[in-house]
Amino acid sequence: MSLIMQSISIQIQPEFLADFDRTAFLTQVRAVGRAPEIDEFSEKGKTYLTYTFFTEFPKKLWQDLQAALYSHVEYAKTISPISIAAYEDETLPQGYLILHHFDPAEKVSQI
Repeated sequence: MSLIMQSISIQIQPEFLADFDRTAFLTQVRAVGRAPEIDEFSEKGKTYLTYTFFTEFPKKLWQDLQAALYSHVEYAKTISPISIAAYEDETLPQGYLILHHFDPAEKVSQI
């Protein structure tokens, strides 16, 4: 039996990268025992920063990340308007679900 690759990625939108405090973000996620893989790349003149958290237990991971980030009494106002969170699972039809979007008009899913 092969393991299914599952992860939750948080992408910081390029227009907010200059003012984004990476240390504060890492402090928040480490407070709930999480350590991401960090990927930064440029495409068409824009720089993207993505934090990826791999897991076998995505629901628990998302609960931890919500507590540290999107539901956090202080940090939510910093991270919510500048990021997208996606659950990635190769068995899903699209391969991913959007869990959080900086644009409140965008449809989001639950896992």
